[in-house]
Amino acid sequence: MEDETYQVYSRMEEITEQEDRNLAGAKKEIRNELTVIIPENPFPEIAVDAYPPLKFSWVIPKKIAAMAFPRNVENLKFLVNQGITHLVTLSAGKKPPVDDIARLRWTEIPIEEFAVPTTEEIKKFIEVCKRADKNGEVMGIHCRQGRSRSGVMLACYLVHFHRFMPDQAMNTIRMIRPGSLDFEEHEEAVGMYFQYLTEDNPLKFGVSGDVMEEMIESAKEATKKALG
Repeated sequence: MEDETYQVYSRMEEITEQEDRNLAGAKKEIRNELTVIIPENPFPEIAVDAYPPLKFSWVIPKKIAAMAFPRNVENLKFLVNQGITHLVTLSAGKKPPVDDIARLRWTEIPIEEFAVPTTEEIKKFIEVCKRADKNGEVMGIHCRQGRSRSGVMLACYLVHFHRFMPDQAMNTIRMIRPGSLDFEEHEEAVGMYFQYLTEDNPLKFGVSGDVMEEMIESAKEATKKALG
């Protein structure tokens, strides 16, 4: 009788908030009929003090970073170790364990899952950033995946503080954080904020391709260094 070869069929999926609110953003591997949760820390048996939240990246090094929902204290310690001192949460009804991190200031701008930030919510975020800049704070921002709600806010950040045109801002964020701003509603939100900002504003907007490329490369290099 011939030996039968045992076949293992494996695929990776992300855990959604609908499946598990606490594990949302982590990965699961389906091996035949077995589902294996893949934690953020790839070596959970080894005690660590800090490790990055999923999808962490710098947008402007030492100025503002983005990430998926930081679920545990170790994630927040990583942020503090990177010099981040102010975290903005966009996920409605979900609070990271910031009470355990004394050195991290926390601001909530609650936006429901799958909702798009309004101009008023974007204005609130920009005001938070203005105060943070005045106080010398380094910002971190997240929603569940750090792509949609966060992507809109980050694009508006580039429009407001760096005078990017909306398309330039969105394309820059997409290059730094792939998967961001992938719906027409996201583009419309950024466009509406730009319209609000330029209604009575004589300042010129638009940057060169070299400026965009430099920002993208700087963000990627800083992220690579941070993640080791």
